[in-house]
Amino acid sequence: MQLIKNYFQYLQDPHQGLKSLLDTPSFKQACAGYGFAALAWVLFCNIGDAVSVPSLLAKVFVVFVAELTAGCLIASLSALVLSFKKVPVSPAQLFVLVGTAGFIKGLLIAFALINAACPDASLWMLAPLALLLVVGLQVGYLTLSLRRFAQVPVSLGLIAWAFSVLPVCALYVLPAVFLGWLIILI
Repeated sequence: MQLIKNYFQYLQDPHQGLKSLLDTPSFKQACAGYGFAALAWVLFCNIGDAVSVPSLLAKVFVVFVAELTAGCLIASLSALVLSFKKVPVSPAQLFVLVGTAGFIKGLLIAFALINAACPDASLWMLAPLALLLVVGLQVGYLTLSLRRFAQVPVSLGLIAWAFSVLPVCALYVLPAVFLGWLIILI
């Protein structure tokens, strides 16, 4: 209920809503965003496929754990970069901020539904563009929120997020590449 109250407060007054969200960082609020992001990823990749409910729930759980782990790493690395510039931001605040950015991934669900409704249109070729749009919106949300909350210049916010997201992407992509390479060899 508090999450919905904070959301409506954020819509009415974005600065005050962001301040109330980050003044008392809540693990439940962050997990709601990470859970929604996990659901969005799974539906984006599997909508239109014949996936059983247990399989869907297992996929959502695995992606939720991956989102939570990535959120912890991104928040801690961003806090490290910002602490070098003496910005008073805690990793818990950044963890909640990254979690709330997960709600932007709801656009992936909308794209998947439109793609499933029009199978003859070959909209699946636009999936990379949809992913790029969502990532851009998330980085913009995180950077502008950091600017509003901690009075960080946009350039420093972008550097902090880039420094934290790139190692996390490498952490997730490299094992996938090696696993694919291993499967090809077998």
